[in-house]
Formats: sequence, C-alpha cells, structure tokens
Amino acid sequence: MKDSRKLDTYKQHMATRGVSEWNAFPPLWQILWHLGIAVPPPPFLGFVTLATLSGGLFGPLFAFAVWVLENRRYEGMSGERALWIALIGGAVFGLIMAAYYRHLGRKHRLGSWSAFPAPGLRP
Repeated sequence: MKDSRKLDTYKQHMATRGVSEWNAFPPLWQILWHLGIAVPPPPFLGFVTLATLSGGLFGPLFAFAVWVLENRRYEGMSGERALWIALIGGAVFGLIMAAYYRHLGRKHRLGSWSAFPAPGLRP
C-alpha cells in the first residue's frame, strides 16, 4: 500500500473516532509530507522523536516572535534571553505534544506505521 493510501486510511480511521483532522494531521507533518519527506503520522512515532520534531520547530519560532515583539520597545531583548526562551519553550511544547500524541496512539490502539492498517482494524 502506498503511503498516500495509508494516509487516507489513517485519516478515515481517525475521523470515525472523532479525532479532528487538525490533530490527526498537524501543520508540521503536512509541511513535511508536502516537501516529500516520508515521516509517519505523529501517533506512530516515539516520544523522543515527537518531542524533538515538535519542540525543535516551535522553540525557535516562538523565541523569534517574542524577540520581535520585545525589540519594539526601547531596551530590546538580548540574544541570550531569546536563546533561553527558545530552549525552554521548545522543550515544554515538545514534551506536551509528545505526551498527547503517545496518548492518542495508545487510546486508538495504533501500532507501528509499517503494520498499519492492522487486519482487524476498520477505518
């Protein structure tokens, strides 16, 4: 089964279980798939991988947004403070997202991406 068909099956499976498309297909994964990077949907990934992907993108973007907003003031923000915001914000966000998606995977009994869909699993 091609990955696009697997993604369609996954989309149907999650929709029938009441999981919104936004949660089943987060923006970062949509971007990765659009770029041709074959990465499994979040509930099929391990905790560390999820935390790294989610936090690794969020942290720098969040720190940049805070830095831009803070530098509109007269005193501005130091690069060191922006780095700390990126590290702490990214770590917290990454851990929360990883915990959520691992919980979602267990709740809906999703195994590995290579074995999806399981023989007894109905979309």
